[in-house]
Amino acid sequence: MDYFKIYDTLDSTNKEAQRLLAQGAGINGLTLFARHQTDGRGQLSRVWISGPGSHVAMSIIHLPEHLPISTLPTLSMKISLGIVNALTSIDPSIQPLIKWPNDIYATGKKLCGILIENALSGGKVQHSVIGIGMNVNEKEFPSSISNAISLYQLTGSEYAPQQVALIIREHVMAMLEEETYDWKSDYDQYVFGKGNQFTFLSEDSRFEAKVVGISMQGHLILNNADGELKSYASHEVKWVVG
Repeated sequence: MDYFKIYDTLDSTNKEAQRLLAQGAGINGLTLFARHQTDGRGQLSRVWISGPGSHVAMSIIHLPEHLPISTLPTLSMKISLGIVNALTSIDPSIQPLIKWPNDIYATGKKLCGILIENALSGGKVQHSVIGIGMNVNEKEFPSSISNAISLYQLTGSEYAPQQVALIIREHVMAMLEEETYDWKSDYDQYVFGKGNQFTFLSEDSRFEAKVVGISMQGHLILNNADGELKSYASHEVKWVVG
């Protein structure tokens, strides 16, 4: 499988993808999988713990032909939906949800994180490196990351991380090739917290609001205590949940 490169140990699949792109060796759909990742990072430079044989640590190189920068929010949403579709195909009982902006949750805990790094030029996306970290066979987690959950904890079954990665790749690539907007109604069905009230942080203020949904611009739509609807970009508000 020329499109699927396996590494025993790697600092970061995203970093390796960037190195390959710099060398001119990156091709569309090329997926890098590390059995053990030593320097994985998530959103906001958070460390992503990856134990050998228990975890999916992977990156997909995406080389779009014509992708305006303005459509980047839909890229992120389609990737999230692709992962949800992959998990549902593995076991429908998992019941994954998309926690805005880039996490996959199940039973109220974090199962998967997504880190997308884009290269932009001339108003278009030159390439995207889609980093995906997923808990697979972990039987327990340190108390410091008590909000995490694994596929094993959800289903009672162990999985081959490489096979899980291949299934994820298949479904994410299918979504990236989807040219219609029909996928958005599917995405809306999987929005974590929809219709429920949570605590949020915006600048120095803390407030309660109900989750209404996600706009096509990738903004979180909230209904605040005064009944006012307001949209937030990912850098404007923090969701106070694991």
